[in-house]
Amino acid sequence: MALVRALLLIGVGHPLLYRMLIGRMYYAAHHLGRRLLIEIGVLPDEWRQNVHRRVLEELERHYVSTGRMSREALDALSELRTLRIAVDYELSWRPRLSHVHRALELLELFANEGFRILGVS
Repeated sequence: MALVRALLLIGVGHPLLYRMLIGRMYYAAHHLGRRLLIEIGVLPDEWRQNVHRRVLEELERHYVSTGRMSREALDALSELRTLRIAVDYELSWRPRLSHVHRALELLELFANEGFRILGVS
């Protein structure tokens, strides 16, 4: 997240860079979600289909429905996924700096809660 903030502070901006940043932020959150599942014995590496959607579903089942994770954190991961799909597949869509800022907010929300659950400061 420090690199993202640094790039934003110095004003480096181009839609291609924004696409890359948004994608990397999503994957950072996605892999944290996978780690949370591995902690409770759910093994995403064994899934063959719909891994990204399934991570959301399993986090809902094992963390949100049990009160260990807030709905807002899961929604943040879901919204990040939507942004990642847009930057990867909607080539006519031009991401803006505001989208990068939003992705960073979402990543921080999800990561803070994920790290809290894992006991990582």
